[in-house]
Amino acid sequence: MKILKSWLQKHIVETLPSDEEIEQALILKSSEVEAVEKIKVNGDSGVVEDTVFDIKVLPDRAHYMLSHWGIAYDLCAVLNLTLKNENLEMPEKGNDVKVKVETDLCNRYSATLITGIENKTSPIWLKNALEAIDARAISGIVDATNYVMFDTGQPLHAFDADKVVGGITVRMAKDGEGIQLLPERIMVEGKWEEKERILKLTSSDMVIADDKGPLAIAGVKGGLRAVVTAETKNIILESASFNPVSVRRTSTKYNIRNDSSKRFENEITAHTTGYGISCFLKLIKEISPKCKLGLMSDVYKKLPEPWTISVTHKNIEAVLNFSISEKRVVEILEKLLCKVIVKNGVYEVTPPFPRLDLIIAEDIIDEIGRIEGLDKVKSVLPEAKNNHEFSKGFLIAEKIKDFFMQKGFTEIQTRTFASKGDIEVAYPMASDKGFLRTSLQEGITSSIDLAISQAPLLGLDKIQIFEIGKAFPASGEELDLCFAISYVKKIKNKDQVMKTELENLLKDLETELGVKLESSVIANSVYVKNLDKLEIKLAYSSINSDKNSRVTFKPFSSEPFMVRDIALFVDGSVTAEAVQEIIKGSATAVAKELLVKGPDLFDQFEKEGKKSLAFRMIFQANDRTLTDTEVNGFMEKVYGAVKEKGWQVR
Repeated sequence: MKILKSWLQKHIVETLPSDEEIEQALILKSSEVEAVEKIKVNGDSGVVEDTVFDIKVLPDRAHYMLSHWGIAYDLCAVLNLTLKNENLEMPEKGNDVKVKVETDLCNRYSATLITGIENKTSPIWLKNALEAIDARAISGIVDATNYVMFDTGQPLHAFDADKVVGGITVRMAKDGEGIQLLPERIMVEGKWEEKERILKLTSSDMVIADDKGPLAIAGVKGGLRAVVTAETKNIILESASFNPVSVRRTSTKYNIRNDSSKRFENEITAHTTGYGISCFLKLIKEISPKCKLGLMSDVYKKLPEPWTISVTHKNIEAVLNFSISEKRVVEILEKLLCKVIVKNGVYEVTPPFPRLDLIIAEDIIDEIGRIEGLDKVKSVLPEAKNNHEFSKGFLIAEKIKDFFMQKGFTEIQTRTFASKGDIEVAYPMASDKGFLRTSLQEGITSSIDLAISQAPLLGLDKIQIFEIGKAFPASGEELDLCFAISYVKKIKNKDQVMKTELENLLKDLETELGVKLESSVIANSVYVKNLDKLEIKLAYSSINSDKNSRVTFKPFSSEPFMVRDIALFVDGSVTAEAVQEIIKGSATAVAKELLVKGPDLFDQFEKEGKKSLAFRMIFQANDRTLTDTEVNGFMEKVYGAVKEKGWQVR
């Protein structure tokens, strides 16, 4: 969410600190700041400089932080500033707008009639504020509703009152009932175009309707029939609280994602509907001073009541693992607008209504910790316990892993998602990951191909890999095994040799496990299904686990590698090891860490007192692609070193 610094300042008494201080305060104690941008704005008094913060608000704080007020509220607690107490005039209640609520999915519906509006262009400050956070300025009425939403977090919607037939009813749609939505702006070949959309609704969709039919999809999108235009003089202003699950389900079903639905689906308190209307009324009076404000219809069954959370000082210090005074705890909680009563080391904390994320004692402790500074928390290594039972599938998988590791195989893990399968993913991450895999075979095959292409770098003549993982055929989830062998070099009767090896491995595995496996041979691999259904009794003690072994890993390069061979004649008395040392020393001296493998002896023969030796070297960089010229330069140095020894390069 984009936040404008001058907009934040309207909610805070003291002058805000520098952009860097605000950014650091948010990052360390509130939210991730993804970008900070300096902008210049044309105002009534000339060009002024402002700052836009792009803040990533996480779902656990979205109840209150998807607004300038919410960010200002959090900053005041973090930076010990003072939040302004806005004295807004609440509209009087009445029945200028007849409202009926026929579904429990609407927690509260507030509406008021405003007449005699001159729907002209918004003031320059309002247009600048919206455009700075990438919101389009449209007209005075629409801009005012958007400004209030970005300011308070309470979405509003304005209907042209002269286009509404009868009263307003909040209800569930009828199956097949249609609505023409407000046009969507889409980018086509670098230009914005308006795209109209007509939907057929179902009975699971909540709508705002009049006597004629749906006017809007509740919390999601307004309809075209009562749209506000430049000719609009009278409006019905809606400020509501809708069930977050209902809004999320409907917006996802119709693929309608916008600022309004985002706030509703993250749940906002029903106590802010009147506050949103009050903010709008103050703003519309500035845009159209002659407009007349009506009475507010306010329909709800029961508003949320204040809730109290008990937490002890002892528990606060135990969880945070640092000392903090009672005075400081109270100071932090009151900065967060919580009401606090302390008695005998117990805090009775009543959070403000927007803080729907503060439910249990641990939530309160977490707030105290983040405001005070989580850097004060001392690291404590938890006591390791291993007294739980392992699942049968886990023990069988570990036993099989031990077997293949002893045979020189390498374990791999491939993707669970695939481009086709029996079980489709509702919301895939990408077009080629729309299904759950039905088999491990595709992953094994692609891994074999990749390993063969990298065989020179790895120094392998033979690839041996296996995978144990979940597959999802139509019959249901199962734990499968696939192992494969492939020779890099050409060998005689290659297919038959691999088949024999695989069959022998399968027999040895069955002997190790003491059961007959449900298996099949596919090309150069063996596929075993339903490991978790095997009737095998195993204990964890039967699994090889060396607690003292430590393996250090370092990142491998993703840059291409280059292979170079050197063949030379030496005297018959010279050993291959001696030649290898000279080549390695000279290559390392010029290539430093770029020689990642070799020199490896791959061919030798003797003739007439001379010995022919051939070595292979592999060069690779971590930060760039090596060039032929660069590597050839290394090899010239190597040739020079061996020639100094009197050895002849072939």
